[in-house]
Amino acid sequence: MLFMDVPKYAAVSDTVESLRMHPKIKVAKSQINFVNAVLRNIDREGGPVLEATSTIDNLDPWLAKQWIKQYGKDTTKTIVGAAMSQSPVFVTVNHAIDNHHDYDNDSSIITTTTREDQIMERLEQIRDVFTTTDDEGDALPAELLQVGSIRIPDNLGGAVSKWPLYDEGAWWVQDVSATLPAIALFNSLSSKYGEKHIGGMHVVDLCSAPGGKTAQLCSMGFGSVDAVEFSARRSRSLDQNLKRLGMEDMCNVVIADGREYEPKAIASPVRGVLVDAPCSATGVGSRRPDVLRKSIDMKELTTIQRELIVHAVDNIVEVGGVVVYATCSLLKQEGEDQIDWLLSDKGSNASSTQLETIPFTPGEIPGFDDCIDGNGWLRVIPGVLPGSLTFCDGFFVARLMKVAK
Repeated sequence: MLFMDVPKYAAVSDTVESLRMHPKIKVAKSQINFVNAVLRNIDREGGPVLEATSTIDNLDPWLAKQWIKQYGKDTTKTIVGAAMSQSPVFVTVNHAIDNHHDYDNDSSIITTTTREDQIMERLEQIRDVFTTTDDEGDALPAELLQVGSIRIPDNLGGAVSKWPLYDEGAWWVQDVSATLPAIALFNSLSSKYGEKHIGGMHVVDLCSAPGGKTAQLCSMGFGSVDAVEFSARRSRSLDQNLKRLGMEDMCNVVIADGREYEPKAIASPVRGVLVDAPCSATGVGSRRPDVLRKSIDMKELTTIQRELIVHAVDNIVEVGGVVVYATCSLLKQEGEDQIDWLLSDKGSNASSTQLETIPFTPGEIPGFDDCIDGNGWLRVIPGVLPGSLTFCDGFFVARLMKVAK
């Protein structure tokens, strides 16, 4: 009652009346009087109680303490406020050119020749098919973000599988923050070797299900993509998603523990690895509010994360290759602290392995400049960025090059 935009007297009256007139249950008069008394007491004395509460009270006490220590009280309130808001829906567009369809029926035909032009034309076409109307009947278009994601209008309802071009595999649902690790890997490899060589590169996505980042790697044109997934059940979901997108022949799905996986000896050297490590998922509280209240086994999670990143560095990626480490966690123990540890003398099984940060640079990923920290890593905090990025998921992304072994 304290949080409703309903006059308190009306809330009390309607509640009591609904008890009195319940069609199936006869509520005793004494119970009705008790409810009436409690509600009227809340009406009289609830204000001070409400003022004494904070949105932070929605968090597990340990998590609240950690966030306040790491980000301060004001930012913690911002994070919780974002978690209590409606999450926007973003889609990533399938740019596998061989699978291109004419998305405007017979009226729009791709006539451009460069990949950049093809990508932009496809983005605009997919954006346009998601246009809806508001209550007045005016057009409410989807929003094409500079980073390449499309924000779907909030009033587009129904099952995702019934949305336009779902069966054609033209897009997949993926939060804009979740696209950053694959973009980071593509940017660094295309910058170092040239985009024309992407088609000859072998890359690996560890912990790959349900497949959003794997699909990005295929869509970006990498010639050989290994999608490693420990869970057989989740790997079936990964297979289904790749099949819908027409990417089943572009990717090698491997059911294996990412801490033990090694590329086949006959395969080309691995130029890049995505380590999207299992984590507390505290950055996706708006989609999974349970994570904000449950206890976290931080020791187990951080151990798995370290084992994954060390294995990727020491046993998967070649010298000169790139490893991108990412988590959808807002706890620094699962982000910054892990990379600090990895770059220290303790961080690699092979003590001679040398790593360097490939820093994110301003303008590299449009809209996320304010997320670049002093180390050149990305820390995305929900509720902080402007516009359509305000309520994107929380994420940490670091990009490293293996310079020697």
